[in-house]
Amino acid sequence: MEKSLLATLVSTLLLTTNAYAAESQSNTDIEVISIKGSRLDKAATATGLPLTLRETPQSVTIIDQEFIQSFSLNSVADLMFLTPGIYAQKAETNRYFFSSRGNPITNFQFDGVPINYSSFFNDASTDTILFDRVEVVRGATGLLTGAGEPSAAINLIRKRPKATPGGYLSTKVGSWDSYRVEGDASLDVTQSGDVQARFAAAYEKSDSYIELSEEENLQVYGVVTARLTDNTLFTLGADYSDRDPKGSTWGGLPLFYADGTFANDLPTSTTTAASWSTWKRNGANVFATLEHGFENSWDLKFDVEHRKDEMDGHLLYLYGAPDKTTGLGMDALSMIYQATREQDAARLFASGPFELFGKEHKLTAGLLYSKQNTASDSYWPLDSMAVGNFFEWDGSIAKPDYQATPDYQESEETQNGAYLATQFNLHTQWMLLLGGRISQYKFESNEDDDYNNSDVFTPYAGLIYNLSESISVYTSYTEIFQPQDAKDANNKRLDPMTGNNIELGAKGDFFDEKLTASIAVFKVQKENVAERDPNYPKPLPDGSYPMRGVDGTSNQGYEVELNGKPTENWDLFFSYTHSKSEDNKGNAFRTHLPTDLVHLSSLYHFNGALEDLAVGGNLSWQSEVYKDNAGPNGERSKQNSYYLMNLMASYQLTDDAKVQLNINNLFDEKYYSSIDFYDQGFFGDPRNIELSLNYNF
Repeated sequence: MEKSLLATLVSTLLLTTNAYAAESQSNTDIEVISIKGSRLDKAATATGLPLTLRETPQSVTIIDQEFIQSFSLNSVADLMFLTPGIYAQKAETNRYFFSSRGNPITNFQFDGVPINYSSFFNDASTDTILFDRVEVVRGATGLLTGAGEPSAAINLIRKRPKATPGGYLSTKVGSWDSYRVEGDASLDVTQSGDVQARFAAAYEKSDSYIELSEEENLQVYGVVTARLTDNTLFTLGADYSDRDPKGSTWGGLPLFYADGTFANDLPTSTTTAASWSTWKRNGANVFATLEHGFENSWDLKFDVEHRKDEMDGHLLYLYGAPDKTTGLGMDALSMIYQATREQDAARLFASGPFELFGKEHKLTAGLLYSKQNTASDSYWPLDSMAVGNFFEWDGSIAKPDYQATPDYQESEETQNGAYLATQFNLHTQWMLLLGGRISQYKFESNEDDDYNNSDVFTPYAGLIYNLSESISVYTSYTEIFQPQDAKDANNKRLDPMTGNNIELGAKGDFFDEKLTASIAVFKVQKENVAERDPNYPKPLPDGSYPMRGVDGTSNQGYEVELNGKPTENWDLFFSYTHSKSEDNKGNAFRTHLPTDLVHLSSLYHFNGALEDLAVGGNLSWQSEVYKDNAGPNGERSKQNSYYLMNLMASYQLTDDAKVQLNINNLFDEKYYSSIDFYDQGFFGDPRNIELSLNYNF
């Protein structure tokens, strides 16, 4: 069964490509330009088809370079905190979690090639100096990514050489003695411009609002494109990152005192790290792309990617509930955790139009392969550690001796997939999208928890009706399948999570397509969802906590989004998300995620005498979150609803030089960014300021 289905899709791919192959022409469809990131650009993240946002039957957001630079979003994590429909949590000094529509985000893509997201490695800290824009598709995206949650796919589009040489240099200084320098340059390697290159790098160093915490990060990136023929483009690129933090925390702060009262009066600067705590990470990635455009608008593309990440964590975990008067009652657990992850991915696909019943339609077919190898050593302490009075904690505790031979874990996860998707233009007003993917999953480890899932079929269907030239309504349906890292109390991996996702919505373009609006209603149903097992409070050998599978969970809600230019000088970005999760008995589920989430961003460029001035801001609001049975006596932890305000202003000193001021958390709101991780809390960033100078050349 497996071989016959894959063979059929491979044959379809090759025959379709050959049928439309022709001699190259000078008017190629392949462009070597930097993507400007218009909200009306075509995006292929949802289906693999080059569809406009109106033609895509899911919620899609495109974040462009202007937005990233205006609000000084230096990392993927920074960007996620302002992305419509995304809930971002900072759970430790160096670890982040993202969710959408009540489900964790596990699918990241680099130029459309799926990559496994892990909070342990570099993924969330990846510097945005690499990217031209980011496409976010909310809902299930199993057609292209295969395994995954019905939350969102984050497609990070890397920079390519510009049509004309040029670049910029930037220097930033800010709160907590932070500074950052970055540069980006594009050049023609050959006089004809057939070979071009682009290089970018960023270095930053800072202290923190958290005691003992420091950051030092380096990111470098280079990419070369070569036009082999008028219609054939080859791309080769690589990036390297090095992150060397100090005072890294493992876990957060106690949410409660021993008497059950809330411990939110702890200073935001409080740390649970030791003076020797660190969580170093580095990563090296290499990618290559070969793409060819045929004379009748068919494209063939082949992507390969190799990624290697390493981490070295010397960590200390404090847990318990301190006495409100003496500060006693906290315990400590230390660990050295060293791990390596290698990922290989490849994608081959063809896409283009075809004629049927007198109408033109679109088709894409592709093959995907990915493999991830992870190996880790865990060293546990030989002696117990005394915390003493937590209110006097300064991290000066001695580093313990560790076992000579580590606990070793090794695993290999492989995924193969073949997909086919087509867009049928049924009528001038009706459009039908049909697709399907067949996947094979294999997981092997040295812990005897292997599994193999073959011929997993993921269907996709969408229907779009154009009410007018500017407004359309749509519906889409897909199924989901997600192998899980979660383990039960016997240290055995849980069975995969399954389910389905349905979405109804409407989209519109207004003011001559300068402003886009959308509304979507969605519902997700899932089986075997992992949740913390309250019957087993102690961690497993790898430091994670025992989980159990829950059947019949659901998430439903709606989203409203408005993006674009109400006027020539005003950019507006607004989103409101309502999302509620329930278990099979109708009880609230995953209550640590907000039911309501609002993101509002605005940029305004003045005219006349103030034409060199631009101002902007962000307003983020979320509803209350809570978690039951989190306290020492079963108390409920919670974070009340709150809002955050950021402001920016820039002034064009000359045609090439610009100065910019960013103020984040303007009103210095004290809040928990996370309350569910290990049933501990982590305070979000207090008010901070950054001043930057940018020079274009």
